[in-house]
Amino acid sequence: MTASKPILVPLDGSSTAERAVPVAATIGRITGSPLTFFHAISESDAENAETFDRAREMFDSYAHGLAKRCGVSEAAGPSVVEIRQGSAAKLVLAASANSAMIVIASHGRSGFQAAVIGSVADKVVRGATVPVLVVPGATEAVTLEGAPVLIAVDGSEASAEALRQGRDLATALKSPVTLVRAFNVPPPVGVEFAYYPMDLMETMQQGAEDYLKQTALPGEGTYLAQGQPWQVIIEAAEKNNAGLVVMASTGKGLASRLTLGSATDRVLHALHRPLLIVPIAD
Repeated sequence: MTASKPILVPLDGSSTAERAVPVAATIGRITGSPLTFFHAISESDAENAETFDRAREMFDSYAHGLAKRCGVSEAAGPSVVEIRQGSAAKLVLAASANSAMIVIASHGRSGFQAAVIGSVADKVVRGATVPVLVVPGATEAVTLEGAPVLIAVDGSEASAEALRQGRDLATALKSPVTLVRAFNVPPPVGVEFAYYPMDLMETMQQGAEDYLKQTALPGEGTYLAQGQPWQVIIEAAEKNNAGLVVMASTGKGLASRLTLGSATDRVLHALHRPLLIVPIAD
């Protein structure tokens, strides 16, 4: 994350969306990044210049008042307010091109619920080319500083970038780091029965243990368990009382814009803790 670039915070005027502001304020303060509050209005809500100007004036007042209430530091520069007319998701993604990250609140009780798939937040997560920090919109106040940071790793190039950014953020937050990895025998594809060596599971576990030992830095914790990656990650987050979970947007062999890796997608839907999703480079 580049400190000189702003943190983009999409808002729609709801109390749910406002959950993202204190988190963005914390990251902005520790990284020296200014905040940009962003609001999109539909074409039907801005039929003429007078309406649009009024909407801009109201959002400007609202956003600056919210920033003051949430203790947004302006050490890196004053908060900027932007309002655009058109499709919210498309406008947020376009605005994020010059941002360090997006901090956005979800609307589900546990991260995203199936009922809100296709929402603005979901489209932003899937289409962003910068890190996206998703803050659960229906939880208690989030505390990042000093809280454990859990970073999912699988040995892929994508997870290596998530690891790098997760470590940088954890250092700034003065938070302990735990690396988590899952291992599991892949299901057979195209055959009714498959033979696996008796010691396959033991071999996979040993390989995962060796990887974590080689990857973890002094002072970092590790968490290894058998099971589906998304289940292991959520389990680890609960057991470690993680304040933040960090994942790559795609995993091994899954590199497609607008499509999350299956583990990331499932965690996004089930986790009720802040989740930082780091995209792979195009």
